[in-house]
Amino acid sequence: MKASSFALSILAALIPGCSLQQEVSRTPRTAVEQVLLTQAVEQALVNLSVQLPEGVNVDVDVTGLEGDRSRLGMANADLGTINRPSRDTLYIRDAVAAELGRQGYRVSARGAESPYLIRVMAESFGTMQGSTFIGMPPVQSVLIPFSLPELTLYRRQSQSGYVRLHVDVYDNRTGEFLGSTPKLVGRAYFNQYTVLLLATWLRTDVTAYPVAGQW
Repeated sequence: MKASSFALSILAALIPGCSLQQEVSRTPRTAVEQVLLTQAVEQALVNLSVQLPEGVNVDVDVTGLEGDRSRLGMANADLGTINRPSRDTLYIRDAVAAELGRQGYRVSARGAESPYLIRVMAESFGTMQGSTFIGMPPVQSVLIPFSLPELTLYRRQSQSGYVRLHVDVYDNRTGEFLGSTPKLVGRAYFNQYTVLLLATWLRTDVTAYPVAGQW
């Protein structure tokens, strides 16, 4: 009975520390977040294919939705938000242009006339963060100067990058719509695990990922 009571008391103490949270990144992008996004774009463009005559000149432009965080601007400096809604889509445009170049198409310089327009529709581009925690959170006594540190039995901190886009093709001289590619989707993940305070490891599909403290 004593053993059962002890086990129940431990379980009761740990239950308040069990959590699963989805979080929005509120900091300037870390190196990990950047490689998650760039690798997701690379993955999405693996299946990029346009039905145009080989080697023709093309114009490439891009459009996409403005994220909620970008509208907040730097007025909320305590959140560290970034007011750069266009740079993400410009990166996607240039990545698509580079892939078309590798496929033998010639990307026209700005202002130059070309027979075809490639319009990249960036439907989604961003990162997600989440955490799972099992253990006892830190305890701070209000009445007496007494505190207990956090007791981690299991923690999972996950980050993922996601991009979804498609490409529309137009006749640049007449404006005629010529067709669209299928949805192009890319994903990448970077997860960190901790068990019993000391055992930590990573699982990721990111190649050459950054490591804190590595020179």
